[in-house]
Amino acid sequence: MEHNNNNSDDSFPDVVGSEGSSSVRPSISAVPPAPIPVFMPGAAAQKPPRRSLISIFVKYLFVLILVSSLVLNFYLAMIVAGGMQEHVYRSGNRQQRIALIDLQGTINMDTAEDIRRLLRRAEQDKTIKGMILVVNSPGGQVSPSEMINKYLYDFKNRNPEKKVYVSVQQVGASGAYWAAAAGDKIYAQTNSAVGSIGVIYMNLVMEKTLKEKLGIEPIVIKSSRSPYKDRGSPFRMPTEQERQKITQDIDKIHTRFVEVVSRGRNIHPDDAWKLADGNVYDGPEAKEKKLIDEVGFLDKAIDDLTETLKLVDPMVVRFVKPPTIRELLTSGSSRMDNPFDIQQHLEKWATTCRIQALWLGR
Repeated sequence: MEHNNNNSDDSFPDVVGSEGSSSVRPSISAVPPAPIPVFMPGAAAQKPPRRSLISIFVKYLFVLILVSSLVLNFYLAMIVAGGMQEHVYRSGNRQQRIALIDLQGTINMDTAEDIRRLLRRAEQDKTIKGMILVVNSPGGQVSPSEMINKYLYDFKNRNPEKKVYVSVQQVGASGAYWAAAAGDKIYAQTNSAVGSIGVIYMNLVMEKTLKEKLGIEPIVIKSSRSPYKDRGSPFRMPTEQERQKITQDIDKIHTRFVEVVSRGRNIHPDDAWKLADGNVYDGPEAKEKKLIDEVGFLDKAIDDLTETLKLVDPMVVRFVKPPTIRELLTSGSSRMDNPFDIQQHLEKWATTCRIQALWLGR
């Protein structure tokens, strides 16, 4: 007899034995076979979906907002902490410190406000025993120069125990010297330019250029009772009467300048007027004329102030204002003026004072 081995499926009984007889294997629960993947002809492998441009844009926008938020919070934290930064100029005793405050560049209203804030910070810090105004400026606008002078006197009056010294670097002229005259002692280097006690009026008249070169003739109409309304206009030359009026204004400011020098340097007014011809002097000449007290570098001023205040190895720190948000975001680069933006240049001209305590250089 032949055995039937063709069917091996356990779901059916096996027939074993001789003809007419059979043995049935007990049934076992059927397990369904695993599905067999079917590949269709020509079907390509499925690729992961590509990210859309919108999702990429949203991602980078989120990162930009996060970074900007961190920068803004850092800037606000500096303002809350006092609106300034400190750089160590000379290490030493942290409980006895000398503050350096810089008067740099052309003086304007922003300069005066920065000095006021830095002086206030030095006043509030109990570890600051004295301060030095480090000057490297040709002067600038009259009002801010006078304001800085007043801020220094106010600082001294409120803090008589904190001396104020001045150290002139390359230039301490005109409005910068006006401000510095409030110092208890003034130092200057041998080759510093000191003085230029005087006032100047400057204006750029474009009348001929506009008419003859560009064919432009501005029209200015003044109210009938304000003949001086456009005095100092860049569109026409001043009249003789206007020149006399400008000179009178300059002379008044010059007189106040000399009074400040006479008071601050303890010089007789007649002797101060002899020095008020607008000339500048180097360190030794300035000392001879009593415009400064000592010839020397910043370190000499620090050492003398340390000795005067009887300090022991004081730490010297430089107070600086924090950068603006724009400077932080643009790495300190400034916006370039558009040479074709006439409105922008007119606004800049209108906000620039033509009467200045400014030294124009050698």
